[in-house]
Amino acid sequence: PTSPPTSPPTSPPTSPLLSPPPPTLRSPIAQRSCGRSSSLPTANDPGDDSFCMQLYSPGEEGLINPTHIAIRRQVLEIRRTQSGKVYFQCGCCAHLPRGERAKYSTIAPQSLKNLYHAFIRFMMYHVPACDHIPQGIKELQPPSVTKDVKACGIKKYWRANAFAKGLRDSDNGRGIIYQPESS
Repeated sequence: PTSPPTSPPTSPPTSPLLSPPPPTLRSPIAQRSCGRSSSLPTANDPGDDSFCMQLYSPGEEGLINPTHIAIRRQVLEIRRTQSGKVYFQCGCCAHLPRGERAKYSTIAPQSLKNLYHAFIRFMMYHVPACDHIPQGIKELQPPSVTKDVKACGIKKYWRANAFAKGLRDSDNGRGIIYQPESS
């Protein structure tokens, strides 16, 4: 006698905007990094505690989403390792050991082109989960997901703003570095 087939347990429905795409729809890079925070800094390349900047620039109002501005100004910090690699970290929970922070507390995009998408992941996954981000920021309305003409301009603004702050793609294409002298 064989037992009847059982159906797999079902999970509660989730919003398609907050759920990562199935592994088969992710790019190879996204498959390698999904669900993990950045590995920077490391024991071999410790953080440079004397370096801390923010992405926010005065005058951004009206150029990008107000929620993004608040997070750029009050939450996300630009940090670097002693070798000069740049990473972005939640300034609200940075005082905690890495293992005690919510996922995506630290992001290290591979290029300036990927900065906006890394920020969106930070905003979608870390901001709601981090107990140290002020509730007022968490309650800000996230931007609506649209595919309009402005989206391309917003990404260009993010790259241009980061470049103006001295951030550059590394020569080996494996991260962002701080190099203000080439501004």
